[in-house]
Amino acid sequence: MLINFHINPELKTEKAEFWLQKMTEHISDVTSQLNQDNQVLWCYSNNNVVPINYSDIIAIHADGNAINVATKNDSYQCKFRLVQIYNQLSSDFIEASRDTIINYKMIDHLELLDNGKIDVLMINKQRVQISRRKIKNLKERLGL
Repeated sequence: MLINFHINPELKTEKAEFWLQKMTEHISDVTSQLNQDNQVLWCYSNNNVVPINYSDIIAIHADGNAINVATKNDSYQCKFRLVQIYNQLSSDFIEASRDTIINYKMIDHLELLDNGKIDVLMINKQRVQISRRKIKNLKERLGL
């Protein structure tokens, strides 16, 4: 794909044009990511509300009514519902199961289990089991 950038500091409104043979899922993901203004998730840590950059999030897990957000160094709580969070995240995130979302760029490696399931080991040593229904999505995202 040929890519050109034209930088003009006097431009009042930024715009992008794509000349495509067909729309693909990858191009759709890039387009939605370009249109996203909010690249942080507001979470709670003790008595503070802090912004967590999407790029720092490793995994998000729902445990009952609690939503836990894991980063490399910390864990936070979030007051949104998991589906609300998933809908605002960038295309770097995939559903691992009904109650877990992972950042596929933070995967250390995959462990193939004897029962046909897959465990994902994240860079923070967190182990996430991929539900059988989500294995296909994971493989597609990783190009397997």
